[in-house]
Amino acid sequence: MSDFSLLFSFIFHPSSFILFFFTTLAAYLLGSIPSGVIVSRFFARRDVRTVGSGHTGALNTYRAAGFTPALFAFVADGAKAIVAFQFARYLTMNDWGIALAGIAVVIGHCYPIYTRFHGGMGLATSGVVLFSFDALMLILIALIWFALKFVVKKSARASAIVALLLPILLFLTGSSAPYIAFGVGAGAVIFVRHVSNWNR
Repeated sequence: MSDFSLLFSFIFHPSSFILFFFTTLAAYLLGSIPSGVIVSRFFARRDVRTVGSGHTGALNTYRAAGFTPALFAFVADGAKAIVAFQFARYLTMNDWGIALAGIAVVIGHCYPIYTRFHGGMGLATSGVVLFSFDALMLILIALIWFALKFVVKKSARASAIVALLLPILLFLTGSSAPYIAFGVGAGAVIFVRHVSNWNR
């Protein structure tokens, strides 16, 4: 059965559709946990959203509270992705379910419901999901990011470009349709988050 036939069979089967919906929603809610907000308040009694870029990821947590809280935020953001990935794999046993959960946890991190959709930039969370799919692809993406950072001089620009390249690279390296779909979805979210900071 092809990747798309498997997707359609799940979508149009009521119990499978409910399972897909449940794991995707759970992944979004997991991604929405504002790790940076929690650790910056715990360690430094500061709201990370009022410091620096105002984003809630590990980098801005470092600006707000220092290295150790930023490390905690980074690990927590990665853990959200791991839990969402494994939860979807266990319940759906389907690559499409995993891919949807992967996209949802990235969206949750970037647009968390708990903080009125004011979140992080999605790099750590999407990186962990990508690592779970294909560790070598994550290494390749990281190398391309550093090369682009050297050329274009801005982290946001490098991240936006890499986000556009991700689904293309997944396609060219023969990844399956669900993984390419993750690249399209997560890449689009990361591009939107970073392109607004093109000149920052």
